[in-house]
Formats: sequence, C-alpha cells, structure tokens
Amino acid sequence: MKYLRSVFDDKLTIAAGIIFLLILAFVAFGVYSPLPMTDPLMGVFVYGMVVVLFLAGGVVFALAIMRS
Repeated sequence: MKYLRSVFDDKLTIAAGIIFLLILAFVAFGVYSPLPMTDPLMGVFVYGMVVVLFLAGGVVFALAIMRS
C-alpha cells in the first residue's frame, strides 16, 4: 500500500490512474455487454469514449513529463 501511495502522490498521476481504469471499464463494457450491438448509437459512444480517454491520457502524460 505504501508503494501505491508513493506512485499516486500528485494530481496528475491520480488522474492518469483514473483515466486508465475508465478505459478498461469502457473496453470491458463494449466487449461483454450486448448493448453496443443492439443499440448502434450506444456502441459509437462507448468506443468513441475510449479514443477520447486515450487522448486525455496522452495529455496528462505529457503534462506529468513536463512537470518532472
């Protein structure tokens, strides 16, 4: 637990961790839920959010690199 506390010590790394978990949640929802297949608009939203979160993660990563 101390290791996780030392890794997630500032707001940028916490944001990166949350974005990573959200990407995993959206991918798991898209793979295991029949909703994106039965409702195409929801499928576009789910897979579009993965791209948006990926880009947001890249921005957070760049900000974290510039900060350190």
